Amino acid sequence: MVNGASNIAKSVVRGLTASGAYRKVRLLDFRPYKTSVYAFQREMAAKGVIVEKHQANSGSSLDIALEGASKVVYFTHNYTSMTSDKNSFLLGTAKLAKKHGVSSITAVCPVEHDLAYSENMEKNWI
Repeated sequence: MVNGASNIAKSVVRGLTASGAYRKVRLLDFRPYKTSVYAFQREMAAKGVIVEKHQANSGSSLDIALEGASKVVYFTHNYTSMTSDKNSFLLGTAKLAKKHGVSSITAVCPVEHDLAYSENMEKNWI
């Protein structure tokens, strides 16, 4: 999980690991040492899932952290903010995933509902 410390990312991991198909998750993030991530590690450990934390705040640290990964799920927070930077990081992640022989990469780029708006008031954001 790249950018895996967000609540959305942690919820997806809970869903993916619930079936027992995944027993080990690598959480890559700019700030993987937050209190909420430690709590998440303990929660997952109680369910038999190992969550490894890796700081990924540069291309080289991301390269090292992706080594040996088989599948990558990339999350971004509030995709509409600083989109060009987020696209660059996503492209870099995809290139490194290819370099390491990752079999699949999935990007999850949500728009926060409180920031979403439309001139079409009938637009349903949910």
